[in-house]
Amino acid sequence: MPQALAFIAPGIFAAGGTVALFTAAGGLTIAGAVVSIGGSLLLSELTRPDVPDAAAPQNIQTNSKNAAGPRIRHYGVVKVGGNVVFHRAKEGFSYRVIVHGHGEISNILTRYLNNEPVAIDGTGFVTDEQYQHGGRSRVQLFERMGLVPETHYSQITGVWDEWTSAHRLDGLWSSLIISESVPPEEYRAMYPKNEPDLAVLAETTKCLDPRTGLTGFTENMALAIRDYVASPDGFNRPNAFDSQDISDQADICDRDVALAAGGTEKLYRISGSYLLNERPQNVLGRMLQACAGRIRLKPSGKVGLKVGAWTDPEFTLTYGDILEVQEVNSGPDLLDRYNELPARFNSHDLGHIEVDAEPWQDANRVAEDGEVLTGPDKSLLMCPSHRQARQVMKIHIERDNPKQEVTLLCKPKALPAIYEDTIALNVPQLALVGDYEVARHALSFEKGLLKAVGLTLRKIDSAAFTLALAEQGTVQQLPEPDTPAGVPLPQNVTAAAAGIQTATNTFVAGIAVGWQAPPSDALSPLLKVTLTGQANWQDVSVGTGATSVTIPGLIDGQGYDVSLAFVTPGAIVGDAVTITNVVAAAVTDPPSPPTNLAVSDAGGSAALVEMTASTSASLWKTEIYRDAVLVGVVYAGPGSEIAFIDSSGAGTFDWTARSVNVSNINSTSDAGPVNATIA
Repeated sequence: MPQALAFIAPGIFAAGGTVALFTAAGGLTIAGAVVSIGGSLLLSELTRPDVPDAAAPQNIQTNSKNAAGPRIRHYGVVKVGGNVVFHRAKEGFSYRVIVHGHGEISNILTRYLNNEPVAIDGTGFVTDEQYQHGGRSRVQLFERMGLVPETHYSQITGVWDEWTSAHRLDGLWSSLIISESVPPEEYRAMYPKNEPDLAVLAETTKCLDPRTGLTGFTENMALAIRDYVASPDGFNRPNAFDSQDISDQADICDRDVALAAGGTEKLYRISGSYLLNERPQNVLGRMLQACAGRIRLKPSGKVGLKVGAWTDPEFTLTYGDILEVQEVNSGPDLLDRYNELPARFNSHDLGHIEVDAEPWQDANRVAEDGEVLTGPDKSLLMCPSHRQARQVMKIHIERDNPKQEVTLLCKPKALPAIYEDTIALNVPQLALVGDYEVARHALSFEKGLLKAVGLTLRKIDSAAFTLALAEQGTVQQLPEPDTPAGVPLPQNVTAAAAGIQTATNTFVAGIAVGWQAPPSDALSPLLKVTLTGQANWQDVSVGTGATSVTIPGLIDGQGYDVSLAFVTPGAIVGDAVTITNVVAAAVTDPPSPPTNLAVSDAGGSAALVEMTASTSASLWKTEIYRDAVLVGVVYAGPGSEIAFIDSSGAGTFDWTARSVNVSNINSTSDAGPVNATIA
């Protein structure tokens, strides 16, 4: 049996380990000349593509206050919050510096406060109405793109001497958010969650494109993989990849793919984040998972990348190349194989969050297996679209569940196969014909000379690398967010002059205000008054459960504006109803009663009650009674015609009506009674 040469991951990109494949200058060592990365030695299989919680989309969009949070770097378009590294308040202003990521970014697309997009003007002030008070914005944003050296925040330096121009946050993408306080009654409306969380949607890392020689923002997966391997924050191997190989794969990633919903997108894009304290193999593993990518050593000594796109094999094994067929099997057994693959991806369409893709199910395999066999949940959190996730899911299920696995011992002339991702078998004598991926290999030497090449091959169907429009699946639909209905507007608000008795036969001018009770006991009335045309609003003391109040001590004959709103226990104030130019007066007379009361059968065991409302100017409401029991309240203006349907049921009843003015005084007499029989 040939002896397999072993090495310890990540020997491919490191100078240490049992066997080093690269010299310090980036060339092949002697061991590297005869050992390649094939099958189980692929980087995509050497590493676990686990995603640390801190790098998941739902976590990078929050604002944390870790004393020393891990640095995080991004590729593609990401929506991210960050770590609060400075937070102080002085003279009604709060200052927070939030670090969003490590390294220079390209462009800021959208800013979010409490997950709602906001706009800023040329000086950084937020222009959205929610953050306006007193004729100006109360929230201001400043941004730094992560340059080296960076510019310090002079807005902080001008307030705190200890924050100097040396506090530049070199190489860190950050924001400064300044929030100004507002009056207590306005605070919850502007800051419902206290100081707003800040998140930013941005085009992040710039990558070198060997096709142009230029460095700029890109979502191209191949260019991002090359950048990570080259970066000091990754493998720190800038010359590991063959430039032409990366160019070819970048062209593949840039192919336009038609979408079932219309339009196109690029074949393989990247969108995701990683922590600088992660193992580089884990990060690279996530990148490769998101494009069904593989990495192999090339004969030139460079590293080759192959993304998940089909290319016909260039190397073919024939019957004359084989010394021995060691094993042929039908792939994983029933306990190990699967025919349905669930996965999660980072959906740009659904707000840059982690969501479930529609599981990929191979109908032919389900029929062959006789049941649905669900595989392990695939984490594709660097996939930005459902179409891309479905494409790589189809490839992964084909690779993980080959229809045939073959182990061969071949002549030395088969050595080039170990550098290939896919080879062709043309051995009809042994019923081995088709395309196969190189899963594992072993080399056998005798007296320093290569004696044999061992290959483990897995059959692959080229159809797995194409995705029909109908196979793109249904994008997950999130439920509508719980949108608070807001604080309700007060209903049936009336205001009129009302006299206030201060002593025997002594009255002063006032205004009586009445309103319908709020729909919730948790709401309290907030009543204000000012001279007509002025803005010097004064609060009026009102009981929590009150539905009317008289404002005393006003000037007889003077006009006033009255404002009524409801307020929540959390001090969130709703929109107000304002009545203008209510003239205060000392009104002492009760209102006149309603007139023309009439009752008729409306059908369906209901009565039609009709009347003319009181003509008194101070009328607030008209109350309707059936057999001395209050059955209806109508808020209608003086002299209005009233028609009220009373679901009385069948029988004979007496109806009466009375008027109530804004001082809550009843009319001295009632209209009626009117007797009527209802069928």
